[in-house]
Amino acid sequence: MTPTLLSYLSRLKVMINRYTVFLLFLLGYTEILQQNGGLPSLLQAWRLEIPLLLYLYFLLNQLLRKSRLQPLIAAVPLILVYAVFDAYHIMFGRMLRITEITELPEMFQVLPPLAIALAVALLGLPLLTFMTSLEFRHRRTATAIASLPLLTLPLMVEMTPDFFMTAFQETQQEILLYSDTASARNNGRLSMMLYNEARRKSFHDKIAGHQMNPASLADFDNVITGLKEQPKKRNIHLIVLESFLDPGLLKNAQFSRNPAHPSFSKLFAKKGGISISPVFAGGTAQAEFEVLCGAPALREFSGIEFDVFTGAKAPCLPLILSQGGYETNATNAYKPDFFNSTNAYTGIGFEKRYYPQEFASGYDTYFSTGDVTDEDYIFDGVLFSQNLEFITKRIKENPTLPIFNYIIGMYGHTPHDLNLDKRPKVIEMLGKFRDEGLEKAANQYYYRTEAIATFVKGLIAADPQSLIIVVSDHLPSLSGSQTYKDLNYLGGTVEATFRNRIYIIENGHPVRQNTIHHFDIPRIILNYATRGKYCKEHDCNFAAHDTPVAKTAYRHDYLDIMSQAMDAASPIRMIGAKTQCVQ
Repeated sequence: MTPTLLSYLSRLKVMINRYTVFLLFLLGYTEILQQNGGLPSLLQAWRLEIPLLLYLYFLLNQLLRKSRLQPLIAAVPLILVYAVFDAYHIMFGRMLRITEITELPEMFQVLPPLAIALAVALLGLPLLTFMTSLEFRHRRTATAIASLPLLTLPLMVEMTPDFFMTAFQETQQEILLYSDTASARNNGRLSMMLYNEARRKSFHDKIAGHQMNPASLADFDNVITGLKEQPKKRNIHLIVLESFLDPGLLKNAQFSRNPAHPSFSKLFAKKGGISISPVFAGGTAQAEFEVLCGAPALREFSGIEFDVFTGAKAPCLPLILSQGGYETNATNAYKPDFFNSTNAYTGIGFEKRYYPQEFASGYDTYFSTGDVTDEDYIFDGVLFSQNLEFITKRIKENPTLPIFNYIIGMYGHTPHDLNLDKRPKVIEMLGKFRDEGLEKAANQYYYRTEAIATFVKGLIAADPQSLIIVVSDHLPSLSGSQTYKDLNYLGGTVEATFRNRIYIIENGHPVRQNTIHHFDIPRIILNYATRGKYCKEHDCNFAAHDTPVAKTAYRHDYLDIMSQAMDAASPIRMIGAKTQCVQ
């Protein structure tokens, strides 16, 4: 055997070993992560994902100078990408999309310093090692040629998204539009990220020509007329709570006492219901979109719908109420620029928008965060007491003008810290399962339920003939979705992690509603405001909505809303009210 052939066989052996080990590692990694809350195993995604990974691994090897660690260093970026996908899924219960990368700065704003330092270390150090090992000088031409296929895919996604989608659908395995997880199982993470971006780009291009159906315009006018016809309009209070977990729904968890405050338990007397959020552990703006706009947050134009709102008028609940004779106010307990809330609130019809004075210099506001020592976020009780004073005064000064009082809280956000001087620990976890974050959340729940009971009683006293809805935006992440499975939260299924508490008080009396979605809440409100007329004319069979297919039935509503919200020169003709900018 000639030396040249021996050399070739030796190189072939090294290459096979390198790529085989890389692929086996990813298969084993994804199989393990699948069992611990991550995305599905890579095993089924052999049509595009596995060839794509092997190609990228080959390309990265070409970029690095030769060394014993070259195979390991070349694998680092790809392993990190997969790790980010799984971490995102474990934390938020959904698959990362390209547009959501732009939201990372906002996510870092609410992370504790230790978590930020850990993320920088876990991502930054390996990437720094990779960057210092790059070598371009000797193989520039070969590397450029090898990179051409890598450039082709994103260019197709950007320039010809429809062609990419068609080719993908014809060559890959089944895409389940209602389940990113199932689609990722069939086709892989990177492949589905490209497909979702092509789908978003395609919809974004087509939405420019979308016109609201004449029947939708007529229905919009009809609902507004129904509101105007009411001889005495009743006030509406909608409170969305950050990460409001009911520990009592964790069947396998044991606590030293009932986590709910006695006044809360007495007030609601087991009248709490369940509402399905579009998100788990993060993405509060997605929950807001659903409870305020009455359509599922489908993420067809952005990972967060609010992020693409321009301030143009969109047919959402606040705008309908405003056109129907209500004063519409939004109280947000965090920063005005967070999740583009100022543009979003303007577009969906809030006439007045209030933020804490600490975050909104120059804005007219009625409340402040107060002392947030050791907790970072304004306590619900502090927020509620200021809102109750504000609303009580407002009702007395102008009792004939109905008000839509919307509140979005921030207390309860990870890491669930408590100021133990103000709110000493009263609940301890018992049994074998211990989770520090859950124990903190349970203690927060005790004080939060006390604050809710005080607030609701105050609202009833000041405004007895009104509708009050208190709902959680989403569940907290705790240690990931596996925690909810281990503790048997509402059956311990993946679907259960999207189920949240909701409490409804009609004219001073708590009422129980069957399981609904967050996007059903505007219909409940409009039915109350029109004294039952709305549901006589529309589908209010909320129980029938609890299927993946049912969400697609609302896609026309979604497109109507997004087409108007994204267009700064919105052609909505029926909306002529001027918005008062509280600034």
